[in-house]
Amino acid sequence: MINLKYKNIYNKFIECYKNIHVNPWHEINETQLNNLYNYLTNSMDIDNEYTFKYFMDYIIKRLSGQEDAHTIYDIVSLIPMNFRMFNQEILVNYPQELKNSQLISINGIEINTIIKEIEEVITYGTLGKRKYEIEKALFNKYVLLGLPSLRNSEELIFEIEKPNGQRITKKFGKNENYSPEEMFDYNEYRYGENATYKFINNCLIYKHSSVQSQFKETIEKAIVNLRKEDLTNIDTIIVDLRGNLGGNAALNNILMNFIKEHSEMKLICLTDYRIFSGGRYALRDLINLGAITIGEEISTPLNCYGNSKWVEIDNHYFSISECYFHPFLNWSAYSKEQFTKEATPDLLVPYIFKPDIIVETKKEDYIQNEDSILNYSLAYAQHIKKAK
Repeated sequence: MINLKYKNIYNKFIECYKNIHVNPWHEINETQLNNLYNYLTNSMDIDNEYTFKYFMDYIIKRLSGQEDAHTIYDIVSLIPMNFRMFNQEILVNYPQELKNSQLISINGIEINTIIKEIEEVITYGTLGKRKYEIEKALFNKYVLLGLPSLRNSEELIFEIEKPNGQRITKKFGKNENYSPEEMFDYNEYRYGENATYKFINNCLIYKHSSVQSQFKETIEKAIVNLRKEDLTNIDTIIVDLRGNLGGNAALNNILMNFIKEHSEMKLICLTDYRIFSGGRYALRDLINLGAITIGEEISTPLNCYGNSKWVEIDNHYFSISECYFHPFLNWSAYSKEQFTKEATPDLLVPYIFKPDIIVETKKEDYIQNEDSILNYSLAYAQHIKKAK
């Protein structure tokens, strides 16, 4: 059963989705959607924000398939913890006193069962995106308290095993609020250190972890400062693209113009499982400039639906993809008419990026605080120099 409030929000979302999305029925048709709606509303009660979150995410996952991770229902209630995932193991990343501890269960439910339930409501086109979305889900009460195993709970009890084998529990109430001192910085979690640089040996390492519009001045200032540096002894530029979730892809040009001024230098790009949306345009530009890519699979197929259009319905916020992009073939569709006229099957086959040299961050590297991807890249730059 779905109560009237949430039924109305859902109906308005679907109308917006049909009007805005460049190709709304790319994965399922409207009859299949109605069948899915009937299945969910007959099998669960959708009468609070948590169950509505599960309901919407479940439907959006099946509307979106592999090609559209930009259409989302966005609602977040954070707990003061975050995590890193290695295979099926979940390690605590924050708070610092529990860092490297392992998450064993939530409310007595083994973490593998929790992950399987999260899988039902996260949209992803790559394994990198799957990992990132699971990590985020584990600190969002709206996701966790909507899962079948947890939706009747008034609190979340995390069972954690510390590196010394001791097991402890951390409890988080459904309606509990946390002080700023307890919480991690969500912007820092999402974007990390951005538009900074350093020199190691004969390499310039530039951190390009976000092109959100809020960083425009920071990026501009970093490049202005770089142009003042003495680069006489620098022969390699390493662009650390890891963590770049996207934003305003036009801001990539500020960095690319600088790199073009130093075309005589070797170019390396570091990749990871979080690179998404406008971040993949930076990846494309760097590859076109001759970069060797080193690291992990990214968080999106290179061709996909995107260009998020935000919609507010009764204080509930949705993002809907209004375009389709294939950056490496320089083709985009900005309307239903254009998509219908120009989209061919070869343009729509998911194009999954693989770096030239795959270097994955292992659990042991994370625990020892070793940056294996950067370390490999520095060694690779030295190897190329000696080989000449």
